[in-house]
Amino acid sequence: MNGTGPEGPGPSPTVNQRILLAIPTGAFEGSYVTKVLEQREEGFKVYAPSFRGSILPIPPGEPLRVHFTRNEAHYEYDCRILERYPGPIPTVLISPPDGKARRVQRRSFFRLGANIPLEIDPVSPLPGTPPPGPPARGVSVNLSGGGLLLESPELYPEGSILDLSLDLPDGRPPVPVRVEVIRDAGRASPGARATWFLAVEFLRIDEASQDRITRYIYLLQRAVQERPVDPEQEEA
Repeated sequence: MNGTGPEGPGPSPTVNQRILLAIPTGAFEGSYVTKVLEQREEGFKVYAPSFRGSILPIPPGEPLRVHFTRNEAHYEYDCRILERYPGPIPTVLISPPDGKARRVQRRSFFRLGANIPLEIDPVSPLPGTPPPGPPARGVSVNLSGGGLLLESPELYPEGSILDLSLDLPDGRPPVPVRVEVIRDAGRASPGARATWFLAVEFLRIDEASQDRITRYIYLLQRAVQERPVDPEQEEA
């Protein structure tokens, strides 16, 4: 299957190829590795995108973007989820290119799925006032050069200022960054040990810390096409 356009067929993903599915907006904004399992007339069947073993609840009709490589060149195209297939190993059907896939430079930084431990230290809004909640330990769900989605055991309200310490896996001390909570993205886990997804935006970060985060995202981008799919999925 190839996309067709005024200049003729263009490249498209192939069976067994690892690709990125980018979610452009919402709580799970970011790029997630998956694999093309089957080529159909109406599109491509791929593993449903997941994070930390949980399948992301992306409904049919949701707009996504596909990133893939062909002959050492990088391409992208806009698509939608056409159908979801539940089961022991959930899959989804995504639409093929409508016209030719766009060739892109991989220098821009996507918001990528990144499981990074972090310390959360809430900041008092005014001198002498209490902070918006207690300190906590959390984890990032995804990361970009300007912000992240974090999973927190505390529900800090929108507008809260937090000092985070990101424990990047680069063998150096944690990265300090001040952020603002811009959105409560919903409950991550229920029950007595409930956690919440919080979208935050960087407010203050020094140049060295920004460089470390940028480099880490760049390395993720380089590795993401080679990242192995879950072994249980490979055996299916």
